[in-house]
Amino acid sequence: MMINSELRFKLISVLHGAAFVDAGNIWLRKGDDRPGTAFKLKNSLEEFAVGTGLGLRVDATIFVIRLDGAFPIRKPYLPKGQRWVIDEVDFSSKNWRRDNLVLNIGIGYPF
Repeated sequence: MMINSELRFKLISVLHGAAFVDAGNIWLRKGDDRPGTAFKLKNSLEEFAVGTGLGLRVDATIFVIRLDGAFPIRKPYLPKGQRWVIDEVDFSSKNWRRDNLVLNIGIGYPF
């Protein structure tokens, strides 16, 4: 299950900027021996991860190339009360960047 929102803005010609927020998680239909792997509707929102970031979009009409930098702001695997980690964001820390910053490249159709 996933929820996302993206704000795109034109920079120059076919190059657009984007700011986005993604939330969701992946569960197994029946689960296994790992805690939290089975989907249960009543607590599914508690198990959502949330990430945000910025990106560039090359919108060539018939396809889009995406370059994104993202990081988590909610980690559902942490103990309750410690899952929101937005106050720990520290771009100046090499260790934080190594553990949290994710760079993605994607090619797809425009939507």
